[in-house]
Amino acid sequence: MTVKELIEELQKHDPDKLVLVTAYEEGYNELSKVEEIKTFYEPSDKHWVGEYRDYPLEECLVSAILLPRK
Repeated sequence: MTVKELIEELQKHDPDKLVLVTAYEEGYNELSKVEEIKTFYEPSDKHWVGEYRDYPLEECLVSAILLPRK
């Protein structure tokens, strides 16, 4: 999802509505912040491993917005 797509989706909702993200194992948490990160697309066959990861080679990185949980 891009920032544009996220904004379009959020504009469909009450601007005072609480925004949550999934917690580590169960339940939900509030967002702690919004930050820009550099990452690398590297899908895994393990369901608990995210599709994007930290990667040491600067030329392979893409810019992304991270919405970390509390």
